[in-house]
Amino acid sequence: MRSGRATNAILGAALLLSGQLAPGQPTQADALADCLLETLRAAPDTASVADVRARCRQVQANGQPAATATAAAPEVMRPSAVQKRITEEYSLAEQEYFLTAYRPTFLLPVAYNSKPNQQVFSAITPAAPAPDKTEVEFQVSFKFPLARQLWGNNDLLATYTSRSWWQFYNDDDEVSSAFRETNYEPEILFRHYGGPRLPGGRVAGVDFGLNHQSNGRGEALSRSWNRVLAQTFLDFGDLGIAIRGWYRIPEDEADDDNPHMHRYFGYGDIRAVWAPNRNTFTAMLRPGTEESGYELTWSYPITDVLRVYALYFNGFGESLLDYNRRAERIGIGIAVNDYLMR
Repeated sequence: MRSGRATNAILGAALLLSGQLAPGQPTQADALADCLLETLRAAPDTASVADVRARCRQVQANGQPAATATAAAPEVMRPSAVQKRITEEYSLAEQEYFLTAYRPTFLLPVAYNSKPNQQVFSAITPAAPAPDKTEVEFQVSFKFPLARQLWGNNDLLATYTSRSWWQFYNDDDEVSSAFRETNYEPEILFRHYGGPRLPGGRVAGVDFGLNHQSNGRGEALSRSWNRVLAQTFLDFGDLGIAIRGWYRIPEDEADDDNPHMHRYFGYGDIRAVWAPNRNTFTAMLRPGTEESGYELTWSYPITDVLRVYALYFNGFGESLLDYNRRAERIGIGIAVNDYLMR
């Protein structure tokens, strides 16, 4: 809808300029109309009227022909991967109710863990066997705006992410196809868009919020914590970097199921996302005070709505249930989105 209105506006302006002038020698207005039309043909769908107009004014000021704008337009107006995601999400804001992607939503039919927690089922049934090393892993993640444009470029967002590890291939009678673990993670975020420029890039936005994460289990298998968090997004063209820090809200000792989580989850993480061409590569590092974990992913579109998705994790904190046990996992499957996409 927005790209269509932009096209109509540019065409209308060009035709109006050319139609109001009598035939004869080319004028500055003729040149402007030609530039608008030529630039429109070469501009990406995300280009706005202001982008095209600014480019043509620059060309006119330099005394260059309209073809110059066409040649330079893709480089001048091509948005960064971070800007592309922000723009696409805001284009949905015209709808009354809408959900947008938050973290990747994916399904890994084959997710192999070389070091599974051997005691996960024995805590429930002492005679239960060890879990299979191969299972199904999937994640669903989305966000919803509670309020938009608060005091300027600020939104109040609700987010939800769930991630599950399913023993789909385990046919033992005791644990037949059980969901080994599911982590539930709702958040409330106050997001500010924009920030200062940096060498080679800029600050794209900052989040402040509250985060709850739990596995919905009871007694010995219960894991949960609440955090205050802050996050900043750095935009370097095809490279985006998210730096997140958190503080765990203290709990009573009697109610604290896992008082030593900081040893394995630490106080923050950093994620780099590189989106060259149509690929998306990510690398996440989460240093704990004693142990750490890292994750690598890659995705590439195979249809208009699906991407092939590969994941590798090594370290501690893969899930809440196994936060204090090392895991090494590799998985392959499909995703409907990634952090950044071209």
